[in-house]
Amino acid sequence: MKRILKIIGISLLALISAPLLIGQFLRLIATDVPPPGELIDVGGYKLHINCIEPENPNPSLPTAVVEAGAGTPSPTYHWLQQGIAETTKVCVYDRAGLAWSEESNLARDSETVATKLHTLLNKAGVNRPFVFAGHSIAGLYMRHYVEKYPNDVAGLVFLDPSHPGQVGAFGLSKNAMEKQAAEMEGQLSTVKLMINLGFTEIYNPLVALSPDFEGLPDDIQKQADYVSTLIRYLEAAPQEGGSFDVAASQAATNTSLGDRPVVVISATQLIPAEALPEGFPDNLTEIFTNLHKEITALSSKGRHVEIDTANHMSLIANKDQVAKALPYIREVILEASGQTER
Repeated sequence: MKRILKIIGISLLALISAPLLIGQFLRLIATDVPPPGELIDVGGYKLHINCIEPENPNPSLPTAVVEAGAGTPSPTYHWLQQGIAETTKVCVYDRAGLAWSEESNLARDSETVATKLHTLLNKAGVNRPFVFAGHSIAGLYMRHYVEKYPNDVAGLVFLDPSHPGQVGAFGLSKNAMEKQAAEMEGQLSTVKLMINLGFTEIYNPLVALSPDFEGLPDDIQKQADYVSTLIRYLEAAPQEGGSFDVAASQAATNTSLGDRPVVVISATQLIPAEALPEGFPDNLTEIFTNLHKEITALSSKGRHVEIDTANHMSLIANKDQVAKALPYIREVILEASGQTER
């Protein structure tokens, strides 16, 4: 009996050790994936920006600047960037600590994001005015940017955006918010351990379990795999969400988008009640849609659109859903330049 138990023990140890040893070996021989764009110093640290343009660019059209959702690295916006680039030059970038951008150790609020983006665009030589296309928490950052640098922005596209008053509209308690933050921190701690042990070289849950990365070209998939296992990225990403209240209060100072062309796109695919975090209202989609209509009203040329086949992430990461948003982005780009769709 002892002999059988010993054999079982050795077998179990081998099953556990083999993936660990393989993972550590793969981690040792793994090479860095270089950034597709360039790293530009914005004052003590560098931000990554990647700009592409049509084969025959129209110089009369404004550049589009993509502002990402909280903790979302630039490879996630591959289909969006490629689609916009059929019309005009488009730049995606990574905020401090995300993907290839260096950590700044600065606040992760609307003020800091706007100031550093302004510096980045200056140094990258992006002509003004430009058109914003921003997702999720970018709804806060873009509004504050307009407030600080009104002459920079000719038009805006809000992609399922955050609203400064959404926490109150959800009726979330402080305990519910703290519990959600603690759960996320626990999950990220587990992933960090997997990275340090080398397990993510064999199986990366951040990519394998996420539909956001399905169907990406091989080179973009490698970028997504690489940046998702950077420890500094995993530390920076949740801090953006943790600074939501400050970012929202700063964005709320913007009460008008003037007569700029604005499109607010709501992803209204219903979220099953069982998929919602504890404490969130069942009618979350309806609440968000009403908040999006408030953002639309900030511009005399505002337009609200609903895409009922898209959810919050598929709207910017799924090729088919992105294709449904692209005509509205093109519409804003052309209107911002004084042109119309032919």
